[in-house]
Amino acid sequence: MQIRGVNVSNAVTEDLLLFKQIQLGNPKAVDVLFKKYYHSLCRFGILYESNIHIIEEKASDVFMILWKEKHKLHTIKNPKSYIYVILKNNLRKPCKNHKIRPILHEDQFENQNLYPSIEDEIIANEQLEINKHIIRTILNEIPKRTRQIFEMSRIDGFKYKEISELLDIAPKTVENHIGLALKYISKGLITYK
Repeated sequence: MQIRGVNVSNAVTEDLLLFKQIQLGNPKAVDVLFKKYYHSLCRFGILYESNIHIIEEKASDVFMILWKEKHKLHTIKNPKSYIYVILKNNLRKPCKNHKIRPILHEDQFENQNLYPSIEDEIIANEQLEINKHIIRTILNEIPKRTRQIFEMSRIDGFKYKEISELLDIAPKTVENHIGLALKYISKGLITYK
């Protein structure tokens, strides 16, 4: 089975197929998972660590752990949650010999060079800067925890139950945080219109 040939609509099924490929010793499957989850893992890591270098290292370690522990992957039912739990557990372990660095902002994870021509890129970047300023201003008004939960739900695609399990909070608490974030965003967008 080819990794690039995996065309499954259900993300969980796709991830389970990738886990199966890792079990069979296919390193391309690890690469696919890395490209799929690395940046969202780094965003998630900010909940537990402010040093971006540690977050990046621990996020990379997740994929080495998957490869090293590939014989155990057949027992996993939700690969995405499993990957996030590995990172969460690794970030909770005490780290020795690291210097404190500033908290990473989400715009450091974005790759915006996806436009076909220079003119399109210039126009798109100008509009993007305007939109990013508006969105950044709105998001800065949202409490940090609420913002992280909102990003996990809306950007990373986690279900409320998955978020509650990852963060050890009640699903109703997740729902309340999402509702609060949406109120901030609605109010902010009205202000900017």
